Amino acid sequence: MPTETPEIALPPVIEPKKIRERTLVLRPTFWGALRGIWLFTWRSRLSWRRLPMTLVSLFVVPVLIYLTTSSPGGWVQRHSLLGNPIQQANDLSRRFSRGGVPLQPDQKAQLSAIFQEEYARAKQASGEGNSTELDRDRQSDQVKACYERIHNRAVDILDGRQLAQLDIFEKRRLAESERRMSQPTWTRTGPFYHWLIDFYFFVMLPLACVGTCGPLIREELQADTLGFLTTRPLTRAGLLVAKHLALTAWLEIAVLIETLLLFLAGSLREVPSLAGLLPLFLGAQFLAVLAWSSLGTLLGMVSKRYMALALVYGFIVEMGIGRIPTNINTLSLMRHLKTLLAQNPALHGVYDWPGTGVPLAFGALLVGAGLFLGLAALMFTFVEYHHTAEMQK
Repeated sequence: MPTETPEIALPPVIEPKKIRERTLVLRPTFWGALRGIWLFTWRSRLSWRRLPMTLVSLFVVPVLIYLTTSSPGGWVQRHSLLGNPIQQANDLSRRFSRGGVPLQPDQKAQLSAIFQEEYARAKQASGEGNSTELDRDRQSDQVKACYERIHNRAVDILDGRQLAQLDIFEKRRLAESERRMSQPTWTRTGPFYHWLIDFYFFVMLPLACVGTCGPLIREELQADTLGFLTTRPLTRAGLLVAKHLALTAWLEIAVLIETLLLFLAGSLREVPSLAGLLPLFLGAQFLAVLAWSSLGTLLGMVSKRYMALALVYGFIVEMGIGRIPTNINTLSLMRHLKTLLAQNPALHGVYDWPGTGVPLAFGALLVGAGLFLGLAALMFTFVEYHHTAEMQK
């Protein structure tokens, strides 16, 4: 007799609730990539490991400027037309002793007072407290007049043998002054401008830009992360431009801080006309960073030894072609930067730069920056870079 199979109770069917599906759509854009790269650059550059070295590098040149630029009082004391009057009087007193005609105490006191009074009179006449310098002929005349007055006043307190020693002393001092005035010397503010322009603006700044932007893609090759970056939904040219702009923005901020420190050191040494120079210098520096960083990016795409290429470029183009007195010197970036800086009267007095052609210089720097960056983007788009090949170079 067949047995009946018990029926199994099935759970009631519950209709699922309609859930609104949300689909996350990623639309990568150039500005989004730029923002991400900038955040990464900012955080990596200000890490605790790099911060001490960054601070040291920022303060090196300002400290050198402060140490090598004299204050107005110190400059007048060390670079007087005649020297220290008390020291000169003591030297003359020792000469008298060696010549067998020593000064009496009252003679020494009166002669020292004469030296101090006449030196102060010559100093007041020459205006040595100012930063400007007198021409050589006027300096020579004032030195001679000072010693003539000293001689005329010393006649009443010295005997004949002592006056003969005084004549020899004055002739030697006049010859020494002529020799010193014939030699080219810097003004008091000369060290500041030579540190600021010759060393910082035309040496440190280009090398820093090339050294920062040169490994833009090379560092990704060495870390073997370039393949990951190029698979992102962003063109190669867009990736390179985004990385370049992020590094250039960081450089602009860093050199802005450095420039403010340099001018602070100059103001502490009372360098005149810094307020008028600062806006022009910052504008020229902004264009210089754009041009040099673009050049560094291009050289980094050309070769792993981008710093060597930068030195070759500097010797051939900047120091060679840029100094040729023809229109070919327009290929030099430094030539256009000098044209911009020559608009400042203080720099025009230190350097003999042509100040005409400002619109051409401004446009040439912008065109050069765009050309260098465009060539680098083209190379990155059409040239394949491999980690293995890069590490074997």
